[in-house]
Amino acid sequence: MRTCYCSSCGGVESVSLKRILKAVCKKVQASFASDVKVSSCTTDADAVRPGDVFFALSEQDGELEEVVGLAIHHGCSAVVASRFVSGADSVPFFVIPNVLDGFAHLCHAFCDYPAKSLKMIAITGSSGKTSTSYLIAGVLSEAGYQVGLIGSLGIFDGHVLNQTGNADLTPDQLASWLNIMVINGCTHVILEASSKSIAQGYLSGISFDAICMTNIRRDHLDFHGTVEQYRRTKLAIFKYAKKKALAVCNVDDKITGAILPLIDHPLLSIGIRNQAEINSILIERFPSEQTFIVTAGTTAVPFCTKIIGDEHIYNCMMAAALGIGLEVDMKVVARGIERVESVPARMERIECGQPFNVFIDSARTNESLAATLRTIKEITTGKLICVFAAAEYHDPAKRAQLGKSIGAAANSIILTSASNYLDPETITAICDVGKGFAQSEEIQIMPDRAEAIAWALSEAEVGDTVLIIGRGETDSCKNNNSDENEDSEIRKIQPFCDRYFTRQWLYENQTCMVN
Repeated sequence: MRTCYCSSCGGVESVSLKRILKAVCKKVQASFASDVKVSSCTTDADAVRPGDVFFALSEQDGELEEVVGLAIHHGCSAVVASRFVSGADSVPFFVIPNVLDGFAHLCHAFCDYPAKSLKMIAITGSSGKTSTSYLIAGVLSEAGYQVGLIGSLGIFDGHVLNQTGNADLTPDQLASWLNIMVINGCTHVILEASSKSIAQGYLSGISFDAICMTNIRRDHLDFHGTVEQYRRTKLAIFKYAKKKALAVCNVDDKITGAILPLIDHPLLSIGIRNQAEINSILIERFPSEQTFIVTAGTTAVPFCTKIIGDEHIYNCMMAAALGIGLEVDMKVVARGIERVESVPARMERIECGQPFNVFIDSARTNESLAATLRTIKEITTGKLICVFAAAEYHDPAKRAQLGKSIGAAANSIILTSASNYLDPETITAICDVGKGFAQSEEIQIMPDRAEAIAWALSEAEVGDTVLIIGRGETDSCKNNNSDENEDSEIRKIQPFCDRYFTRQWLYENQTCMVN
């Protein structure tokens, strides 16, 4: 991680290092009394350039001494670490409890704290973050605001969508993108806050005006270790909230509902099953759209969305509540939500004139998958054909439950890989999911994801639904060197995209389906 002043970006030429560090923590230990004016910093000792402030994130004995020595050798102007290091008295040395906090605040200071010029909105939760962020962006855009968006599908900087491949931006990346959004005229920024970015302190230097918590389920235990730690991490998002920041929470979610008394902020609740400030009732649902009524106090407004499912209704209520909290008229809220006709791989309907339904979804947790399957069964008059991409990112303790949910709903099941190749982790994931199926259920395993999708589409008839579950958007395929792979037309699509492949197959086979 490295950041520096760039005059073309409208930042500041230099800042007081001691002042920034004191803003992070009250007690700063320094090796000498005078201040240091700085204009660049890094956390990578190998990347240090003369004049950089080096932030030593390593706290391990021996390693800290090594990286500090390397940074000094490369010409750093100062060092910030969690403790003093012997032999490092040739440069100013500062000690603070949380080094990453100091680095984050300095990065934002170089850009003149761009978040202060923006209305910052954080979306966190186990699922629904991306769809909710798109819906909120629709609401704010309809209200006349210029919106920036940072999430798993990329970064919209106010002008263009930039594909980043990683939603967990480091503090220097966040400061840089927020600065660009200010320059591009953004008034609001919507940020998907993952549990990893919260836990690692990537959000330091930002104060949020609103926080939406979609739900808290069991997820990312490979990183957090325990369910309890994961839940605590999600709740920790509020340490980055302004004192009067608006909180929007789903009271139908058991864990989120339980932590409401711990949230010391103005709160708007949403719910379908339980009483809340924002409630909703479904009127009708078809494969191509659904209609529901959202009520807020004495106001009731109908919504008609192209995306279907109860999960989407929750996401719409979350966006509606945020809009109401920002004093956007409910009719404007409805128009803004309805303008979002699809979100990639989020109950995304593929329509190419085929006589059956095709949906692409990226459900990772059993709760999300079960909700998707319930919706699909409701609108399917024929059989349900499910293509499921098992992968290492599925919680090992829940994989069998995923299989059980699919087996209970689907008439035909095809297990495949998320990346078009089989490695030990993928094989284990497929076997674990397979443990949830009943012996009477017929399961096919096709490692090549494109082949699995093509087979499912070829088997579908009038009234059927093909549900493709996977990462969905832009998964890279790893090819081996076999002649078979080199000759395969399927593997020419790089990177692999479920939507692109499905559309291409449907258009190329339209005549066969009609006949």
